[in-house]
Amino acid sequence: MSDLDTQLFAFFEEFRRVDLIYGAYGCRCGLSFSVYLIFDYICENDGTSQREICAYTLLPHQTVNNVINALISQGLLRLEGSRHGKRVKRIHLTDAGERYRHEVVMPVREAELQSMAALEPAERRAMIAYVATSS
Repeated sequence: MSDLDTQLFAFFEEFRRVDLIYGAYGCRCGLSFSVYLIFDYICENDGTSQREICAYTLLPHQTVNNVINALISQGLLRLEGSRHGKRVKRIHLTDAGERYRHEVVMPVREAELQSMAALEPAERRAMIAYVATSS
């Protein structure tokens, strides 16, 4: 293996570790990684559509649809028709979904903010630039 191969492997290994951390947290909360990823996206993008979720998460439409329907049946989400078309449904948190957001998503967000705050501004900029040019 060349040095470049080793570095590329290490780079992707770090991304895998991050996915594992979020996946483990979701499991502790009783959520699969897909459910956690979709719910987190909706929390940050109130009024999103299934198409937008699919584009962001790269998950298949059927997976996103199943998760959305399950979260609706749990009373965490509600659908609302779009002003631009009857076929497009906008996804919103219910009051119960907002409470669940504070229980599940907000602790992670606070940990992420603490981690970023531990870095110097130049380190944060370098990290973002590195990831942006690598993807």
